[in-house]
Amino acid sequence: MEKTKFKIQGIKCGNCSLLIEERLKAKEGVVKVKVDQTSNKGVVIYDKQKINESDIYKTIEEIGGFKVEKIEDGMENRVENTNYANPNIVEEEKPPIGISNVKKVFAVAVVLVLLFQFFTFGNKNNQRSKSNGSVKNTSAQEQQQADDSQQAPITAQKNDNPVLEAYVVSRCPFGLQMQRILADVIKNIPSAAQNIKVRYMGSVSNGTITSMHGDAEAQENLRQICLREEQPNKYWQYVSCQMKTGDTSGCESPTGVDSPKLSACVSNSGRGLAYAKKDFDLNGKYQIQGSPTLVLNGRQVSEFDFGGRTSDAVKTAICSGFNNQPGFCSTNLTTANAATSFSATY
Repeated sequence: MEKTKFKIQGIKCGNCSLLIEERLKAKEGVVKVKVDQTSNKGVVIYDKQKINESDIYKTIEEIGGFKVEKIEDGMENRVENTNYANPNIVEEEKPPIGISNVKKVFAVAVVLVLLFQFFTFGNKNNQRSKSNGSVKNTSAQEQQQADDSQQAPITAQKNDNPVLEAYVVSRCPFGLQMQRILADVIKNIPSAAQNIKVRYMGSVSNGTITSMHGDAEAQENLRQICLREEQPNKYWQYVSCQMKTGDTSGCESPTGVDSPKLSACVSNSGRGLAYAKKDFDLNGKYQIQGSPTLVLNGRQVSEFDFGGRTSDAVKTAICSGFNNQPGFCSTNLTTANAATSFSATY
């Protein structure tokens, strides 16, 4: 077994550390992994016969455009005599532990318990990327659902033609998850497109668009805003392509995007930035802080009040905003949780 320690540059979304852990755990050869949200430092124990250190770092960097720096501590990285498939099995006989060693073992055990309590209980989770960067930290979607269920559900405002606005950023794992859900709703219920609008989080500073995960995300936000405003019939086709691998220009031609028109919008502050500014003004109006955040008929709602981050739950949320529900509200969509981050599948 081998051990590698590293620090990750560029983590800003609250659950990126959890996403990194999940991706690495899915890799063959990775035995144990821990990434600390506060310090952005991590450690991976792995089988070098199945995966190497560079592949581990590459996996991390591909998740969100992060930069991984190896931490050299001057200690041997080889992990001996531990069976990680069954930690209770000792690989070789050890001599009896003397009295002095008992004290050492006890001290180490106390430290390990304290570390376990810190990582287990020291942080909480919110399954959104927060614009202010101060995000809580645990993993499961069920935890977010439990947190939201403790609050009284907000009754949606109703009208004849409700609009569900989803506030996201284009590189947030959970923002991509929500866009994937909305795309699936529209794929199965095309008429629901008129009841859905994606808006973006960010700001404009000195004539430049900014976003919580850096310039690449800010520019992609601007591209998607321009498509939404000037080529709306291409928006969902492009987004559905782009969310698979994060490709940008490679998704324009296959989806029929007018590339010169898109470039002109992005470079013209009277168009692209003006559209973006309207979204950002609404961020303040509705007190948007996390990606994704849903606003139905001018009021914040939680997808978890309707069943979670699934196509059927979001359809139900939309339908709750109608005075008289249309026929598509009886259509059953998938109740499976959509994938986070970039994914070729739902």
